[in-house]
Amino acid sequence: MKKLAFFVTLLLSLLIAACGGTEEENLGGNVDSTEKTESATDNETKEESSTDQELNQVIVDNDNLKATLVKIVKKKDDIFGNSVEVIFDITNKRADNIEVQARSVSVDDRMVDETLLSMSQEVAAGKSATATLTINEYEGYEFPKFENNFEMTLHIFSWDDYDYSEDHPVNVTFN
Repeated sequence: MKKLAFFVTLLLSLLIAACGGTEEENLGGNVDSTEKTESATDNETKEESSTDQELNQVIVDNDNLKATLVKIVKKKDDIFGNSVEVIFDITNKRADNIEVQARSVSVDDRMVDETLLSMSQEVAAGKSATATLTINEYEGYEFPKFENNFEMTLHIFSWDDYDYSEDHPVNVTFN
């Protein structure tokens, strides 16, 4: 009897998963960067962003870390609802672990309720990681449309060194 119940549960799970679909749309955009980089591919990246939708824009590259905004992806899922993922590649150049978080997130010049936001990524000393800001749609909260712009502060700090923290602005304009 337990095997039958397990089989039925498994079958229903597979059917539900098969019914729901996920659509992804890369939002692209133009990144306003305050950091100047010595990369020959920066001009190529800006030109390609309108076609391949990947931003690949360095936000900061200093003695402590390198942070690159990789892309912004809008997801439509029949089961889990709408979401947007803002994906960063982070390299920790420090001798201690760092934590990467999103602060002061706004879309189309309106602040996004923190209930919708999720981002906290630890990056070990000398390692790299993908840090993803997820903005989820929840009933009763206004889900942003991502029509004009996206702004946030990339907040980096260390639990091991309370005197260390950095804040870097991220600004993207959508066409």
